[in-house]
Amino acid sequence: MYTRIIPVAAAMLLLSALSPQSAFADQVRMSNGDIITGVISKIEDGKVFIKPPYAEEFSVDLPEVTSMEAEKTFEVVLEDGSEVEASFAHGENGMQTLVVDSGPIDIAMADLTLATEPEPYYERASKAEVNMTWNDGNTDSQSNLIYLDTALRMGEHRHQGDLTFRRDKTDDVYTKKQDLLRYNYNWLFANPWYLGATATYERDPIKELDHRYTVGVLMGRDIFNDDNRFLSISLGAGYTDEKFFTSQDSGATGLWALNYTQDFRGGNLGFFHNHTLNYQFFGENNAIFKSNTGFRYDIIGNVYSNVSIRYDYETEPPAGTENADTTLAIGLGASF
Repeated sequence: MYTRIIPVAAAMLLLSALSPQSAFADQVRMSNGDIITGVISKIEDGKVFIKPPYAEEFSVDLPEVTSMEAEKTFEVVLEDGSEVEASFAHGENGMQTLVVDSGPIDIAMADLTLATEPEPYYERASKAEVNMTWNDGNTDSQSNLIYLDTALRMGEHRHQGDLTFRRDKTDDVYTKKQDLLRYNYNWLFANPWYLGATATYERDPIKELDHRYTVGVLMGRDIFNDDNRFLSISLGAGYTDEKFFTSQDSGATGLWALNYTQDFRGGNLGFFHNHTLNYQFFGENNAIFKSNTGFRYDIIGNVYSNVSIRYDYETEPPAGTENADTTLAIGLGASF
């Protein structure tokens, strides 16, 4: 008889260990005696965010929490501004226990200001977009814009590069042939502050621009960097060499850049705006401003539609060309 009971009991223990409930090991103890079991994702803005197995993620007010338990490691910011990497264990007498490498630390719950999961060491996001327009009738015109972008992060190091090909034609005559390649490197030496380097290459024979090379160093700061929004600004100095069909010049250049993205509707809708301003301290002291502003909307899987306004402006453009160039781009893209 006992030989039958033992295998059955072992099987029941195995099933209980593999059941979905075991995946939700975190606990939040409330001041009213309730215990919420689920997965704690973060502590932010005075709230604890937890996802139980029976509902979507919700938040509870941190002052109503007496203690928490979570085995995974969080990046914890305390009231005095200090930061530690710790997991949570239930404390006694209204204290919260932080488990760090040196051992447990008891703190008051009010001293917790922020707790987020550490970012993965390696992260990459790439996308490709195609925007095309055709007009056939009194005026035959065609506009093709291809944009490629890759962002790569490895620990404290970020790399970002993008490539733009634009070809505009009216009555079989090209009106724009722009090639633009940009690369940026950031070292987050004291997050959110970073040091970096940048390099760009541009040509547009329609504007008589044979080439424009710019390299520089910069310092920047991430204003926001969370799941739904990102805002970063940088300021620096560099060197530019440019050649037109009839002239060539080079010299020092001031650099400014801003990059902003925000997701809405659970990430299905995204807004983006980025711009750069290069001020050339040589020749006629030309200021070159480039921006791209628009929306992306997920269609299916990794495919999305996009609409954007690209704006290029130069205070001292080549003779015979306009200061400003505005493009409305509507097309499709894919992330991978």
